[in-house]
Amino acid sequence: MRYALVGAPDVGKSTIFYRLVGRRVKIANYPGKTLGKEVGSFVENGTVVEVFDLPGIFNAENPRDEDERLALSDAMDGNYDGLVVVAAPHVMRESLALLRLVARTKRAIFVINMVDLARPALDEDAMSSKLGVPVIYVSAAKGIGIHRLRAMLAKGAGATATVPDVDIEFEGGLWRAKLLSRPAVAVPTLLGILLLTLMALLFLVDGTTPFGDSPVALLPAMEPLLDRIGNMLVVPGNALLTLLLQDGIWSGVSTVLTFIPYVAAVAFFMALYEQTGLIGALASGVEKLTSRLGLSPRSMLMAFMGASCNVPAISAAKVLWGRRSRALTALMIPYMPCAPRMALFIIIAAAVLPSYLVPLAVLLPYVATVVAALLAAAIYRIVVGRPQAVERLPPTPVMMPNWRIVGLMTWDYTRDFLYKLSLIILGVTVFLWLPSVFGPGGITLNVENSWLAVAGKALEPAFAPMGLPWQISVALMGGWIFKEVVIGILAAFGGLKLLGSLSVASALALMVFLAFYSSCIATLAALARVVGLRLTLFSAAMQLTLAFVFSYATYWLVSLTG
Repeated sequence: MRYALVGAPDVGKSTIFYRLVGRRVKIANYPGKTLGKEVGSFVENGTVVEVFDLPGIFNAENPRDEDERLALSDAMDGNYDGLVVVAAPHVMRESLALLRLVARTKRAIFVINMVDLARPALDEDAMSSKLGVPVIYVSAAKGIGIHRLRAMLAKGAGATATVPDVDIEFEGGLWRAKLLSRPAVAVPTLLGILLLTLMALLFLVDGTTPFGDSPVALLPAMEPLLDRIGNMLVVPGNALLTLLLQDGIWSGVSTVLTFIPYVAAVAFFMALYEQTGLIGALASGVEKLTSRLGLSPRSMLMAFMGASCNVPAISAAKVLWGRRSRALTALMIPYMPCAPRMALFIIIAAAVLPSYLVPLAVLLPYVATVVAALLAAAIYRIVVGRPQAVERLPPTPVMMPNWRIVGLMTWDYTRDFLYKLSLIILGVTVFLWLPSVFGPGGITLNVENSWLAVAGKALEPAFAPMGLPWQISVALMGGWIFKEVVIGILAAFGGLKLLGSLSVASALALMVFLAFYSSCIATLAALARVVGLRLTLFSAAMQLTLAFVFSYATYWLVSLTG
């Protein structure tokens, strides 16, 4: 049996999906699209049931977004034995409109979720008789009604009908959602959540925070072990093979391993907020504010998470409603300096400035990034188009999360990252390592005779107006692998010693350039999965252009005032 789950955003469709299928989840992309649908299966009384979780459909009678049209077309024309229309008390009018549309020609089951918060006044049998299709009440968060739904799907339940236009009364209340949706409450609450989430990511994962190093962070604990393993990869008598193992292959493997905590942490928070309905409740209260930037409240959350690591934040954008909103959000996240970049800012500022000025100097790249991001957003909106807003989506009820499902969603998201991006990161890392051991004279163990050095000297005129020697600017190419690689290349070419000789204007210009000149290969790969290769290349060119413009401007302004 094959069933598709359809419904408006924020009705708990994904939670029902995970309740039904557990861990057997994969992503099936629509032909020629970066948009995907989750696929899973379960066995009930000897019958295998495949379940497809389709993107959200809010405007069933008049789809406004390409995602809606695609999901609706797939639901109506796809090879499904039936459709499960998932509803919730706060979007009952939109859910019934979707049921009326699909039940005319497709066998449908109507599932009303969140009945632990607000339950229909009529029982299931009376509601089924009224609507003409099987009806089942569930609470995905608490597991109520899930076993009955599994049994119905295994039996091939569903019916076509002309569904009447009815009003469904509920017993219970959604007062928490109404309270949080008030702008006076929603705006400070959302900002608080954003900052707390970012601080949690920096404190627990990266270890570098604005208030000093964290004693409990995961990455600083991992790095000595990764370095120890790398130092063991020595082939006696073969320096080239040793370099391949250490700086090529193991560098790529360790890069993937260091991304995993970021990805898992961001996946956890996204699953947690989806399960609680908290962001959905706040969304309607701040939508007017964020829509001026062409972003949704969820987009703002992902951008803040991007300050820890861009990769999982971009990957998380695939859950956003609307193709344009998803694309614009993903394109904006690389402008948020990630935690490794923050570490570079501190190193550069500490080498040039007195200690009391370091925190102030570190803020400069973020200020430049905000200005550049606003400029880029205006350009991206011309290229991508202004996102379609969900028409007055009611606030989502707030509820306790189901921790098992939070864990399952976190695992699936992390596994998807490893499966889709790890080989790309490893392959490109090795590919970008090659110019450091090959030069005009062939194989070289002296990096100053390599093609990397040749490229650095060739690019020197572009950085000379900022007062940057090639021994420093060459290290920027390592940032395409991972921003920490910049430090290693600086050390190899003597750039670390030269940092102290830079003027304040040159140091600040370098920090601004580092803030957003290019995403690492993992970020670019994640971006390509969400927006496609063409927009990814456009984004990379846009970042590089803005980086030069703002770096030159920084150098000129600081020199002028100094």
